Amino acid sequence: MLAVPGRPFDSDQYFFEFKWDGIRTQAVIEPSGVRLMSRNGIEITHRYPDLEGLSDLPKGLVLDGELVAFRNGKPDLETVLGTGKKKRAAPAVFVAFDILFEHYSPLMELPFAERRGRLEHAVAASRWKGLLLSEGVRGSGRAFFQTASAQGLEGVVGKRLSSAYAAGKRNGAWIKVKRRSMLQAVIIGFIEKGDDFQSILVAANGEAGLRYVGRVGGGFTDAHRAHLNTLLRVKLRESPLVPCDERARWIEPEYYCTVSFADWTQAGMLRAPVFEGLIEE
Repeated sequence: MLAVPGRPFDSDQYFFEFKWDGIRTQAVIEPSGVRLMSRNGIEITHRYPDLEGLSDLPKGLVLDGELVAFRNGKPDLETVLGTGKKKRAAPAVFVAFDILFEHYSPLMELPFAERRGRLEHAVAASRWKGLLLSEGVRGSGRAFFQTASAQGLEGVVGKRLSSAYAAGKRNGAWIKVKRRSMLQAVIIGFIEKGDDFQSILVAANGEAGLRYVGRVGGGFTDAHRAHLNTLLRVKLRESPLVPCDERARWIEPEYYCTVSFADWTQAGMLRAPVFEGLIEE
């Protein structure tokens, strides 16, 4: 089940949950233990030995949820992705937000409201601290989104209480409302792609002054591209305005833009930046 983007709203027909910043995963409880499957069908059990406690849940149970690790009190995607030679700085937990099978019987045709009740019972019956229930409220989507934003969470997901679980589909029954921050930045270069560009490179002011903060490759309309392509190659320079290891074409700091983004990475770069428009006098 996948969510479509939307704006904050209220509805007694919807249940609103926090949107967790982690890895979408299904936990399949089998006689041999737990099997963790990513959204694209890849088994990732071996990467998360700290979730072996899920094996103690009743056999034949399948939970849909998110693998999450916390950093400074909030979910952090980079932390939960830390694998291999880079040891995770915090253990992963499984935040459950749906139940698909119980005692090997499929529940996906049941309305979400009934599945939610069964999920709450399954999580409450477990004493393992690595299994959490995704928190939520009914009806008050706008206020819940404000709560999520105030806590620095990614946003909320509204789920229609009457909806069945449509695996792998976006049918509008789930609506995601993501928190976005805005930033004014200077364009310092671009990644060329023929007569067009793949992305622009931007810098912004920080505590130590102006610094490179990342590539922006999304959000461009055809009109944006046409206009930027008339500007980017006019005032080229040999080196970047600020230190930057990207292989790009560099420009004089003549053009400023507004960028929306999800968060800052641990390295101080924009996460999921989107171009919103040029700042023009």
